[in-house]
Amino acid sequence: MRVSFLSVIPAKAGTQSHKRNGGETLAPGFRRGNGWLLGLALAAFALPLTAQAQQADTAAMTAQASAMHKLDWMHGRWRGEARVQMPGAGERVMVHTERVGTLLDGTVTVVEGKSFDDAGKVPFNAFAVIAFDARTGGYSMQSYTGGRAGSFPLAVVDKGYTWETPAGPNAKILYKATFDGTTWIETGDYVAVGQPARPFFKMVLKRVGDSDWPMAGSMTRD
Repeated sequence: MRVSFLSVIPAKAGTQSHKRNGGETLAPGFRRGNGWLLGLALAAFALPLTAQAQQADTAAMTAQASAMHKLDWMHGRWRGEARVQMPGAGERVMVHTERVGTLLDGTVTVVEGKSFDDAGKVPFNAFAVIAFDARTGGYSMQSYTGGRAGSFPLAVVDKGYTWETPAGPNAKILYKATFDGTTWIETGDYVAVGQPARPFFKMVLKRVGDSDWPMAGSMTRD
């Protein structure tokens, strides 16, 4: 799974406080006098709600695990070739690998893509988590590579998927993957309004075996 995207930096929320009575700092929602009793009561009321919020949503998990089965064909270890058209540098051909598995009782799919050049170095390495939102009925992919991260909608079809990233004004990168029963093929096209699509990436992989990743080595009780 090739990953190319813009960096996304989440905003950091700060903790606020309020100055009361000669500079004394009080937590939000509290004030001097009988009001602190109300704040304490609200905090106590919130405790069972917090505990309830951490209970597993079994219905959602069932829907998520069922949705992940559409990606079962991806499970295992893959090896093949990736060809990338480099601007001003011609075509670059690399050995490309993928390993795919599940976590959290099969409710998410995890993917690592890694490319190797002729010298055995790794010019490309990416990690992605594919999830399903039981409320919206949509898939998403959270991806990481080269110090960047991004979240993208993923359109999953039978034995394949598509996803896209922004590529400037009125332009995008469109990726499309298919599996024909033996071969995983993924292509990438640069698509701009009013212009024909320009292919720049193609990955062709064969499954080389099963994988116990990422569950292998997971922690146990003892």
